[in-house]
Amino acid sequence: MNPNRSPELEAIPDPEPPASVRGRPRDTDVDQRILATAFRHLVREGYGGTSIEAVAADAGVAKTTIYRRYPTKRDLVVAALRAETPFATPPADLHAKEALELFVRGAIAMLIDSGAIRVLGSLLVEEQREPGLLAVFRERILFPRRALVDQMLQRGIERGEIRPDIDPLVVTEMVAGAVFGHHAILGLAGTDEWIHSLVEHVWAAIAADR
Repeated sequence: MNPNRSPELEAIPDPEPPASVRGRPRDTDVDQRILATAFRHLVREGYGGTSIEAVAADAGVAKTTIYRRYPTKRDLVVAALRAETPFATPPADLHAKEALELFVRGAIAMLIDSGAIRVLGSLLVEEQREPGLLAVFRERILFPRRALVDQMLQRGIERGEIRPDIDPLVVTEMVAGAVFGHHAILGLAGTDEWIHSLVEHVWAAIAADR
């Protein structure tokens, strides 16, 4: 981490770090290479083992190229996680049960298939040494995605497909907790049969009475 840069939380309200050198257009190919390289390092080495110097060397760019875009290691990590774990929301006109299944599959892809679950584990460890790290992760990545799930559930309520008294946070936790427990704790694969069963159980709890 650049010793001349402060990792304090005043950076939280800014959803994107500085884009480029003043007056010069940003090279998207370089951006993608930096973020993909940083994510690989995070999955392999964890937060503590990842350095801007190593990412720069592996990506074939100068350290200053990264610092111009991401003033701190924390900014780089959050940007890499956001870029490499995309979260696509289901189409607005999709039935709520089908949207729920897409949400489950998206959660598996985002957390497990990408390797991000290992990165999250390292962030939990590093929080002791770098207070506020998880706050930035939640603010910039988790909360915006949770808001998209809330909107998905709200559409189902408005169409009469989902009970109006459900708690969107609890529904989100039901899915995320099941995915985490199944893969990270039990070490099991997310087969189509398991996904179908999870969707059926969650749907039975939230579906509107007909």
